[in-house]
Amino acid sequence: MDLSKLNALLIDDIPEMRSSVRIQLADCGLERCDTARNVKEAVDRISAKRYDLIVCDYNLGQGADGQQLLELVRRRKILPLTTVFLMITGETGYEQVSTAAEYAPDDYLIKPFTSQTLQTRLDRIIDKKQALRPVYQHLGERGERQKALAECDAMLAQQSRYALDLLRIKGDLLLETQRNDEALALYQSVLDQRATPWASVGMARALAAKGDGAAAKEHLSNAIGAYPNYLAAYDSLASLLEKDDSAAAQQVVEQALKVAPSTQRQRQLGALALGNKDFSRAEEAFRRTVEKDRTGFFKSHDDYSGLAKSRVEQGKVQEALTAIKEMGQHFARSAELTVRQAAVESIVHAKAGNPAAAKAALDRALEAAGTNSDIDVSASLELANACFAAGDQDQAKRILKNVAEDHQENDAVLEQAQAVFRSAGLDDEGEIFLEATRERMIRLNNDAVALAKSGELDKASAMLDEAADRLHNNAQVAINAAIAAMMRIQRQGASAELIDKAHRYITQANRANPDHPRLGEAVQLYRKFAPPDAPPLKVNL
Repeated sequence: MDLSKLNALLIDDIPEMRSSVRIQLADCGLERCDTARNVKEAVDRISAKRYDLIVCDYNLGQGADGQQLLELVRRRKILPLTTVFLMITGETGYEQVSTAAEYAPDDYLIKPFTSQTLQTRLDRIIDKKQALRPVYQHLGERGERQKALAECDAMLAQQSRYALDLLRIKGDLLLETQRNDEALALYQSVLDQRATPWASVGMARALAAKGDGAAAKEHLSNAIGAYPNYLAAYDSLASLLEKDDSAAAQQVVEQALKVAPSTQRQRQLGALALGNKDFSRAEEAFRRTVEKDRTGFFKSHDDYSGLAKSRVEQGKVQEALTAIKEMGQHFARSAELTVRQAAVESIVHAKAGNPAAAKAALDRALEAAGTNSDIDVSASLELANACFAAGDQDQAKRILKNVAEDHQENDAVLEQAQAVFRSAGLDDEGEIFLEATRERMIRLNNDAVALAKSGELDKASAMLDEAADRLHNNAQVAINAAIAAMMRIQRQGASAELIDKAHRYITQANRANPDHPRLGEAVQLYRKFAPPDAPPLKVNL
């Protein structure tokens, strides 16, 4: 295979190893090769340039490893699926790590190895990537799922030698597009032919999507028994259990951590233990999360917040305040950090029985939030927590109302909002409150549509404009506001103001939810009714 036209990135913290592997890559015909010494340099290069091949050493020094890097770039969606990722390691047990990992490399090589071995391995994995490229090019954050499915079907019909990989991709796509019956049939057909861990987990996910949670849980428990190193089974089971049995979910995450360490799962364990009032276990989990991430790429405000809360619940007030102080030392200053620090400090003082200090910290948090209307969800929820802890239920509910309205269609955020009510001992009230907020947003959209249909288009447009300008993460509202603007253009003629509104709201909706099912409708209307000199839309459908 001719590798001379490929762009490669070699990542290794040891200069001699970089030089040696680079020579071996050149022996394979690969001359265009950049290098990086650590995680930061690697992320910077991957963010700035598209590579066909990444060769990464597992041990990158300073507490970081290649598996963490792979997880990071996959989660940030800066590494295309078409890029080959080859891990190099001197650890013979790496196979267990890679097969258990959520994001596995395309292949790995045990050191030492020859140029010929490297060449053979590269030929194999690059050939596979190229064969699957017609599918990969339609995947990604803004990919076209239906086209990807069509490519899968076409290649399967041609009896591709990568049929199993295609079936796995197709199953994921069917679940993403809510074609659950087809997904269930696909996974069952695979399992009828061979025992396969990904098909077992996929079948459970399809069952859960169809509303059969009990069968899904049983299937996943069986999958864990059959494939004890397959982490996706643990993750799926924990996700299902978290909704109605958080103690059992905590046990499953504990099991997963014994299979392979993970910053993400350690953080999940801390959150579950905190919710289960298992404060010593929560403290241990958050402490490990804080200590493990020496590179800074995986750190989260959540780690320090959880650490502080779990400590104060055990009466460790000074240790809790130390965690809050360290939060400010390990992150760049931002509105979110200011709000989060002050809110957690208020919670700690309230729990410690110091109401004056709690109020002072809460006032600082509210002031910072008031001057920054676009603080993130985590900071807003923390602020609501602090208001409940300080006894200010009205303020807490105002914050949660804004969060629920802004994230009307985001079940994960709404569950986090419910968790805030739950921690305040208001579980039932929270369910009623959030459901009322959801219904109110549905009515707003329906009322605006009814007004438009009855001829009161200007009134409908004004109603939607007000909501879209206030709720920057509500894609449904933004799409309806954009469509209302386009209807006004159709009836009243184009104006700079209406074109700007339509463009702005479509862009806002795309940023909030690029997969929203009605985004395409708004884009088509814009392209149909906007004049030729209107600003182009940067939206991939």
